[in-house]
Amino acid sequence: MKRTTLTTFLIVSLALAASACDSSSATPAAGDKTSGGRASAAATTAGDTKQGATVDACTLLEPGEVTPIIGKNDGGRPTSGVGDSVCGWENPDTYHSVTVSVGGPGTAASGQIKDEPGVSSEPGPDGIRFLSGGVARFAAGDRDCQVQVVTGAGGDDDRSTAVKLVGLLRDRI
Repeated sequence: MKRTTLTTFLIVSLALAASACDSSSATPAAGDKTSGGRASAAATTAGDTKQGATVDACTLLEPGEVTPIIGKNDGGRPTSGVGDSVCGWENPDTYHSVTVSVGGPGTAASGQIKDEPGVSSEPGPDGIRFLSGGVARFAAGDRDCQVQVVTGAGGDDDRSTAVKLVGLLRDRI
């Protein structure tokens, strides 16, 4: 009986946590006459970033930018991780993925990311720091952000792809 109660509690807790993570509004911003689709949400979000609004990581990459990297995918879904907004795109057949994490305003004061104690990283181009697991950490404005590319290629190929994505993401955050 105790095991069933614990299992039920865990399932309900996970369901509530998942629904809280996906609380982003699909409605357009005030004064926005668009349909609230992916392209208009990205434009609205990018404009609001300077005012400290939460950035929806799932609006930052287009399908045509992710599919060449990992193949067919789920279109990007909010997921858990470090940051105000985290989105993952995954190929269900290969488990290749792209994950984008956008930190809140002020997490990269003066456009600089700070090394975390006990976390090893390697310097990359344009202020990018490479962490273990193929994670590229970078500043976008005053936000501490991350992108992770996981493919069968691994190593330098994934890093090169991550650097290209950082360039796109910085322009959109």
